[in-house]
Amino acid sequence: MIESILNKDIEFIIGYSFKNKENLRNSIIHPSSYKDKKNKPINHLYEFERLEFLGDKILGLSVASLIFYKFNDFNEGALTKKISYLVQRDFLYKIALELKLDNFLRYSRKRENNRMNKSILADSVESLIGSIYVDGGYNSAFKFIKKFWSPYLNLQESNQQDPKTKLQEISQQKFKKLPEYKLIKKTGPSHSPVFTVSLKVLKMKLVKASGTSIRDAQKEAAKKILDLISGK
Repeated sequence: MIESILNKDIEFIIGYSFKNKENLRNSIIHPSSYKDKKNKPINHLYEFERLEFLGDKILGLSVASLIFYKFNDFNEGALTKKISYLVQRDFLYKIALELKLDNFLRYSRKRENNRMNKSILADSVESLIGSIYVDGGYNSAFKFIKKFWSPYLNLQESNQQDPKTKLQEISQQKFKKLPEYKLIKKTGPSHSPVFTVSLKVLKMKLVKASGTSIRDAQKEAAKKILDLISGK
């Protein structure tokens, strides 16, 4: 009964009613909520991550489409900067708070690790998008994205440019070459992994950085290079 009420609450907020409530359920149960993984079917345990993977791709395509048709005078560089801002983890976290996903998402909250909690909530937005796609197809997922992303399309993102994008622009301008990121290792349990990557760019010394996702680790590595460039 309680779960049914919660389902209706979140469906009201996102403006979409699931045909199969199991799709919604899979999108709001994070692997960290399973304390005894040995008794959980593997396919169910990793469904959140599978939906997150799918949602990430759908989000990228949908936002790219929205800005492509809205900003007719934008070149490739401007479009890349705009989409990087609108799909970055900090922005997804902002959307998660707007959707009040923290009230519905089942996950192991780590009071001492706000960064981990923030990352999980950001991931839940992509998982939700993936579940809408599975349940209702691309048009339903696109309508959801358009509804919640459209109010932010005109935001000036120049002062909040993603460090990966900024570093990429610098590298291309100086050497016509993209930064080289490599995954070195993955540690920790499946529900809270830590990824370590290396970054080689601008003929500078190789740097390493870690994060709760490959994207976050790459972002931290790019920040280190940008700090070295600026002399911080």
